[in-house]
Amino acid sequence: MDYNLLIGIAEIVGTAVFAITGAIAAQGKRLDIFGVVVLAIVAAVGGGTVRDVILDASPVFWVANNTSLYVAIVSAIVAFIACRYLSYPRRLMLILDAAGLALFVVLGAEKAHSLGMSPLIIVVMGCITGCAGGLIRDILTREIPLILHAELYATCAIIGASYYVLLADHLEHNLLALSAMLIIFVLRLAAIFGDLSLPKFVMAGHKLETPEEARDHSIR
Repeated sequence: MDYNLLIGIAEIVGTAVFAITGAIAAQGKRLDIFGVVVLAIVAAVGGGTVRDVILDASPVFWVANNTSLYVAIVSAIVAFIACRYLSYPRRLMLILDAAGLALFVVLGAEKAHSLGMSPLIIVVMGCITGCAGGLIRDILTREIPLILHAELYATCAIIGASYYVLLADHLEHNLLALSAMLIIFVLRLAAIFGDLSLPKFVMAGHKLETPEEARDHSIR
């Protein structure tokens, strides 16, 4: 498959997936269909927008090509209708978010690489592209952002983007992109279902808060 075609497909699928997570996140928030679509668009294009602004890549990707906006809007409307009639497991959004994370991290890394950025900036742009949209989505719905949860999230993005950078000159482009996406997706699923997390910060003489206690503090 042509590499540009692969990247184009990944962008469309990633946009649709993140838009659906935005629509699902709106459930129970008393939003109308307009609010759901706005939330879906923010989730779908937020990360790429922040990346392009930082990289001074003008115009921003969804201004240069409106396909992402159309995909996000259609995906949000379909999800809005489907969720009214179909029940879904709570972890469905987490799995979809994991897929979107995997796709967008690689897309962000690929764009920074194509612009000749340094390895560190490539990793950072990959993480921003993958994480920023979901971060904004969670803030708008008044949820604790997934990136701040105990289980691995940003770490998966860093590992995948670092893998992309390290092997960019050694693997065929399609294999590099697909394998990096797979690594991020598998790591994120392992974090979700295996409760993988980094060591938690606890000061000497203090006990670790339970999830319920942490939630109570955040509400206060």
